[in-house]
Amino acid sequence: MLTKNRLAILAGLCVATLSANAGTLKKDGWTTGSCGDKPETPDLNFDSIAEFNDSIAAFNAWQREEAATYFECLTKDANADMKKITDSVNAQKKEHDDMVEYLNGQAAEFKKQAEDKKTPPDQ
Repeated sequence: MLTKNRLAILAGLCVATLSANAGTLKKDGWTTGSCGDKPETPDLNFDSIAEFNDSIAAFNAWQREEAATYFECLTKDANADMKKITDSVNAQKKEHDDMVEYLNGQAAEFKKQAEDKKTPPDQ
């Protein structure tokens, strides 16, 4: 059986695990903890066809490299945070279930001892 002290330690470990390297959740959304700032979108240059073509090439390279890398990191961080949250909730639920099982066992044992001590009325 798990004691209250062991359950408290388990809960503390769950909270510590959840807070390590996590992103930040606020009212207005979630931000990554490790991907840095979103890469700035390059401007398109409409001064000439050559400059436009060059700016399109730069934009395409930015999409392939910087933006793709950033959003891959963002997705990886978000999935890791969701897993941490799910694992934490599951651990807390297990902690609760273990405590309920422990207390129900204690109550059943007490009830049995109380019933064993009863003597039948004289007839």
